[in-house]
Amino acid sequence: MGNTPNRSPTHRDVDMNRLAGLGMEVEELAEGGPLTTDRLLRYAEEQGKPVSHYYAAIALATELELPSAPVTAVFCAGKCQSWGALDAIDEAAAQWEKRGGGFAIGVRTCLDRCEDAAVCQIRTPAGTATLVRVRPEDVQKALDEALG
Repeated sequence: MGNTPNRSPTHRDVDMNRLAGLGMEVEELAEGGPLTTDRLLRYAEEQGKPVSHYYAAIALATELELPSAPVTAVFCAGKCQSWGALDAIDEAAAQWEKRGGGFAIGVRTCLDRCEDAAVCQIRTPAGTATLVRVRPEDVQKALDEALG
């Protein structure tokens, strides 16, 4: 992992014990089929928890895979949590619901741009755009541009 930002955190990370518990829930969910955005959104709603917390747990799980698509928004869900990554993931999920899909959401524990946290990559057939110090409104704008 790279350096951490030289600015104060703006958000709190999800507690590691909580992430471990969420990870076990997601592993059980994965036994019933692929971890699609739709399934994760429904499950998070049923459980009354933010979908971003489940995505953060998936980032730590080495055996779980999320589907990809020609356009995929990939978020750092590791240390970037301290600088708003979970809000950005929640915005991507809201955009996915609003659009009825059309892109995938991916997570990693690190995207090697720690000094610029929170970080998101919008991966398309035309290339990858890296968003730094990303805020929810940046995610919406980038997806609007990528998806037309």
